[in-house]
Amino acid sequence: MPDTAEPVRDDAVGHAEGPPEAPDIRLKPVLLAGVFIVVFVAVTLAGMRLYRDMVITSPNTEEPRTFAGPALQRDPQGDLARLLADQRRRLDTYGWVDQTRGIARMPAAEAMRRVGERGSDAYAAPLQPERVPPLGSRGGAASPLPPPGTVAASPKEVR
Repeated sequence: MPDTAEPVRDDAVGHAEGPPEAPDIRLKPVLLAGVFIVVFVAVTLAGMRLYRDMVITSPNTEEPRTFAGPALQRDPQGDLARLLADQRRRLDTYGWVDQTRGIARMPAAEAMRRVGERGSDAYAAPLQPERVPPLGSRGGAASPLPPPGTVAASPKEVR
């Protein structure tokens, strides 16, 4: 059994273990470093404040300006009454919505009376003229169909 009191040697590398480190920490350099950091931060903050006060003109130092108040409704009830009267007039009179396109408006009561006269046909789809594509076309596609009995060319061959 090997003796444990004897220091272990590293014979493969050729050097021995060094002496043990001292158990104490030198306090003076640690305290000096801490004091230096505190002094450095204090001097930096003081310098920044001095620079701000002497050089930078911030908007916080200007006198506050006054602005005119917002333009609010002066007569809300009258504005509402005028709005409702205008809407009622539009509902109860004839007039043009877009004269160039031929779009007009009619009173709502008259429109409901006309729809009621039509009965169940009032809700049918409007009649549209039937559009038949020209003979030989593909319903509006860019190129016509090939003649019967031929094989259609691929898009690569057409180019």
